[in-house]
Amino acid sequence: MKLNAEIILDNLQGYLPAKLMGTPEKVLHLRRPEYYVNPEQPFLRDHLYVAKAEHLPKRPVIEPRVVIICVGNSMYLPYYSERCCLIQISERVDYFLLLNMLTNIYDKYDGWSEKLNQILNENASIKEMADCSREIFENPIFVLDANFHFLAYTDCEKEMLNEWEKFLSQKNGHEELELPLLGRFLELDELSTEIREPILFNILDSSTLSVNLFEDETYNGCLTIDYQRRKYRNSDNVLAEYLARKMELALRKYSANINSETNMFRQILQDIIDGFQLDSSQRRVLSGIQGKQEYICVRIKLSSRLVQLPIGYMCSMLEKEFPNSVVFEHDRAIVGFIETKALKAEGEAYYDALHRRMSPLLQSMNFKVGISDPLQDIYSARLYYLQASAALENGRIFAPSEHCYLFRDYALTELIMNALGKLPIEMYYSEGLHRLAEHDASSSVSYIKTLRTYLNNNMSITKTTSSLYLNRSTLLERISRIKRELGIDLQDSDERLMLQILLKANEISEHIQEIQKSTS
Repeated sequence: MKLNAEIILDNLQGYLPAKLMGTPEKVLHLRRPEYYVNPEQPFLRDHLYVAKAEHLPKRPVIEPRVVIICVGNSMYLPYYSERCCLIQISERVDYFLLLNMLTNIYDKYDGWSEKLNQILNENASIKEMADCSREIFENPIFVLDANFHFLAYTDCEKEMLNEWEKFLSQKNGHEELELPLLGRFLELDELSTEIREPILFNILDSSTLSVNLFEDETYNGCLTIDYQRRKYRNSDNVLAEYLARKMELALRKYSANINSETNMFRQILQDIIDGFQLDSSQRRVLSGIQGKQEYICVRIKLSSRLVQLPIGYMCSMLEKEFPNSVVFEHDRAIVGFIETKALKAEGEAYYDALHRRMSPLLQSMNFKVGISDPLQDIYSARLYYLQASAALENGRIFAPSEHCYLFRDYALTELIMNALGKLPIEMYYSEGLHRLAEHDASSSVSYIKTLRTYLNNNMSITKTTSSLYLNRSTLLERISRIKRELGIDLQDSDERLMLQILLKANEISEHIQEIQKSTS
């Protein structure tokens, strides 16, 4: 295994007074060391040389990415440090002792690399990879998957009483990050599931180095080193990256063998929602499920502060909260088909049970959730997905302070808005309704509002006077003028239905305009 100057320096400093001069390469590029004894010899690229200060030539030929371990001091060291990386050992040291130290350093990392490759080829165990890396980092190592489930962790010493130990303990049975700890992760501005470089930050009252794991450009988990014992070293970055790349290969090998009926059902639902035809194998799976369970479809929109959060974690958490349900990411949101059997067994309406159990998430993470009617026909999943989507979009407009929106509450609004099609509402107005709109534009008295209230109260004069705070004679006179301007018979059910649809659409449109003005 090739090393770099920082790894060698960090390992030497425990035994010798070594310091770094010049700018080191971050990548692993150095071969095993060799003595520099011939002043005519050029310093070759990616070579590690050990030299006495007095043996350094005055006019050297130095290729890029050279590292020199210099024993002693020389007036030429500043010249060298501008052209390569130097590790200076200021005190005299036995050359054979130094060579043995360097050989042991390389042997240590070669052994580690060989062990990682052996594990990868045999069983691709993330746990074994973490365990054999424990002595390299001398600190606890944790590996999470994309859903924030623990794939592996090394043993925690008893004196390390911290939050890691709290949820890693087998006694409490936790296998994934809980919401309070997840919030700690989300508070870190540096943390992003798109960053490939190691991230050093403070969490759980200690320094923590994390490297994201990827598969085909998709976030696949995280390797974390918790600095409870020795302090962080600069060389840990490249070593953690090296380990992370090996773990990525192991995860890819592992995931290639995963196939379950739940995964197949999840894919079937996604294909139905997207309007794709099911193949014969998918139909066979569906035939064993169809009609046996009842589901409701939910569509969840996350708040902007959760954009860094792996969606897979939220899906897994919801599936755990609602057994026999299927949850997945779709169109920048979370979509779930939640079985109603367990909800109804709690002795309340499925909507109330769902709302109660989701309340902690709704409040703490500012979820917005659209909820469909119950369904049994899985082939109709797309229609119920559209119900949940309509509930979510309408709810966010008309009740922004709430979090949970039931399709039944917005069915009329959705029906009316769809009924208008692509034409503006004014294109449906009769001549009489246009006259009422013209009147309202130049008067403080709204004929349209009066008419809407009158029809909503089933043309009851008594109820309308109460709603508008008018006396009876004033209302009767105004209704008479409105009927005259309208020029239609309000006793005709078709005429009245058309009028009510237009007035409701007008009311919705006005409400949307008010919201847009207040947010602009």
